[in-house]
Amino acid sequence: MLNFAAALIAFLAAHVVPRATGFRDWGIERVGRKAYMTFYSVMSLALLAWLVIAALNAPYIGLWMTTQATAALAIMMMLVSCILFATGVTRANSLSISFRGGETDIERPGILALVRHPIILGFLLWSAAHLLVNGDVVGVILFGGMLLFSVLGMRIAQKRAEKRLTDEQIKRFHAVAAGPLRERIARAASPKLYVEIVAGLAFFFLLLFGHEYLIGVSPLAYF
Repeated sequence: MLNFAAALIAFLAAHVVPRATGFRDWGIERVGRKAYMTFYSVMSLALLAWLVIAALNAPYIGLWMTTQATAALAIMMMLVSCILFATGVTRANSLSISFRGGETDIERPGILALVRHPIILGFLLWSAAHLLVNGDVVGVILFGGMLLFSVLGMRIAQKRAEKRLTDEQIKRFHAVAAGPLRERIARAASPKLYVEIVAGLAFFFLLLFGHEYLIGVSPLAYF
């Protein structure tokens, strides 16, 4: 349990400390955004791997059972999560987190015309899906904590945008995801978005069938 606690603290600290201390901005200024984000992504994946391994080896204290219905719901949530990740990761996002620098492309916003925080929402759905099917103390701490972290992340991202952007810029970027749904879908649609959706589907099936080999548990075991 101590190893799990250490892994969880390290993972959360890696996602809070760099921005809170200004280290992220300093690192981007020193080595460039691409190099910094590559390093940060590799570090995050390594910490996530440590966290998952620690969780799998922690003592099991059950709280609820996973059923076929909750497993099916979790799989559907993961499908949406993967699509959100894939469609959001290549888009510069002025009002939320993004792996790409720059400001939102107002003329070709893609998923940002439909969802203001696609990466954070994708992570939220990932957390909620895993919380559904991990009804033990460690699972609740791990995925419940990440779920809360995602909810707070949307508010934090909004606050950061308000400090960095002018009122006119915020208004303009908010307008990207405003208006009737039909207009927003038309604004989002593009060949690039379709490619991103296909990539998200491929990512989903890779996780679905590779989960057993990566984590040791198959999501399809309940069917």
